[in-house]
Amino acid sequence: MEMYVNVAIKFLVALLCIVIVIRFIGQKELSQTAPIDLVFMIILADIVGGMVSDKRYNITQIIFIVVIWGLSMWGAEKLTQKKNFERWMDGKPEIIIKNGTVNSRLMKKEHLTMQELNTQLRKQGIFHIKEVSLGILEIDGSISVKRTEEPPEE
Repeated sequence: MEMYVNVAIKFLVALLCIVIVIRFIGQKELSQTAPIDLVFMIILADIVGGMVSDKRYNITQIIFIVVIWGLSMWGAEKLTQKKNFERWMDGKPEIIIKNGTVNSRLMKKEHLTMQELNTQLRKQGIFHIKEVSLGILEIDGSISVKRTEEPPEE
């Protein structure tokens, strides 16, 4: 029974520390989760999960690792404010369709099929690639589209 109480206490302390660190970093960051943020969250979940269930780690060590995690998140946030680092981490939007012509090299690089591209276009009410003047593959995987001025001939 003592083991279960110990694990529960360590878990609750870790959870409280994580909430405090997240509040310190700022909630806005979680609503704009970048790939680096996701990596840090997965790492934290793995570390805390292991530490909570392992008898060798005490509450102080768990608090220490959460603080280190918080500082790492803060440092990563500061780095992402630098344009070059942000572009390297998150990528940049790229032109996937120009004047009705698909950039097949980009499609191959991004492992995007014509079926997936057509699905994205249909969601925006576009049923022919020739209707697209400019299509941009955004960093989140969505496609922003500017339609051609005149409808395509069928």
